[in-house]
Amino acid sequence: MFRKQHDQKQQRQQTGRSRRRGWGGAVAAAVAAGLTTGAAAPVAPQGGGLGPGITAIMSKPAYQHAPWGWLELDDKGRVVSSRYPDQFFIPGSTAKLVTVSGAWHTLGSDHRFTTPVQAVGRRDGSVLNGNLVLVGQGDLTMGGRTAPDGTVSYTPIDHTYADDVPGATLTPEDPLAGIDRIARQVRGSGITRVNGDLAVDQRLFTSFSGLDPTPTPLVVNDNVIDLLTTPTAPGQPAKLGWRPQVAPYRVTSTVRTVAAGGTTDIEVSASPDGTRISLSGTIAAGARPALRVSACSSSGPQAGTAADRPIRLDRGSGRCT
Repeated sequence: MFRKQHDQKQQRQQTGRSRRRGWGGAVAAAVAAGLTTGAAAPVAPQGGGLGPGITAIMSKPAYQHAPWGWLELDDKGRVVSSRYPDQFFIPGSTAKLVTVSGAWHTLGSDHRFTTPVQAVGRRDGSVLNGNLVLVGQGDLTMGGRTAPDGTVSYTPIDHTYADDVPGATLTPEDPLAGIDRIARQVRGSGITRVNGDLAVDQRLFTSFSGLDPTPTPLVVNDNVIDLLTTPTAPGQPAKLGWRPQVAPYRVTSTVRTVAAGGTTDIEVSASPDGTRISLSGTIAAGARPALRVSACSSSGPQAGTAADRPIRLDRGSGRCT
């Protein structure tokens, strides 16, 4: 889920933790709702009324302090219904309704993204003397959420919200499943060794740095590193798990387990390029594993890394080593 990036420095001062906004989550169903820049007196809707399903949502206690606004036009540009049509709103996730519905209408529900691999160089039998280039085409999941039945897996609270919303969890799928599949296809074409680099072509569109993590033409694991801390015995280091474990990322942790009922407070910090990640703090014994995320560098996701040594495609998984 794309969201505007907040001032993280100010957030760290307020919370003592690095917090990031994610962009992998469900699309909101409301037409236009949010906090306005100023107070507005209640105004009755103009034109036709809204259906009972919509008004029932608007009447929920959760929205008692939230103003609603909309402007509905027919295909000739005439106003069908409106409320606060000239009021500025903070659209938040509802802005995605326009782009998502447009993409759905244009591409169709059965559209599948194809991410090509290009060999740049000279092939000598099973050896490529040159570079393999993975060309980003905007696939949002790259096979990393594909369930056995072919559907896209998700959780009630997406992992990209782990720094902001309690209870975020991971899907069981391997975030590198799509990359492994491509590697197997390359091996199937007869190339088993690359004397060169594995590069990523990100020229499909220019990334917008105001979003965190940054959306890129090639997305792997929503462009975040998942960091899962599991408590052990009081006084002992907590167990760290992270994914996807790919170069050049390195993760270290000094999180310690405290007594049951103690404070779970985990801080995540990263180097300027995002590739050196460290965790510190405490987690209570007996607590559920605590999930945090660290955004990947905007220069590119974890799918490829410049290699100063030959790349070998393993026979088993097909993964590059």
